[in-house]
Amino acid sequence: MTPAEGVLATHPVVTAIPFFVPTFIVVAVIAFLVWRDRRRDGDPPGPAPGEPPDAP
Repeated sequence: MTPAEGVLATHPVVTAIPFFVPTFIVVAVIAFLVWRDRRRDGDPPGPAPGEPPDAP
């Protein structure tokens, strides 16, 4: 085949890149959110929302 016949890529990986890049971005965002939420779980619990803080 010649380029005029419609060959867009010489290797299958080149044609797959536009599909995998958004997938990796979504996975990275989800992994970041999970990591951030797990880090927050180590904080000591505070007063419930709407409750006044403990007074001495």
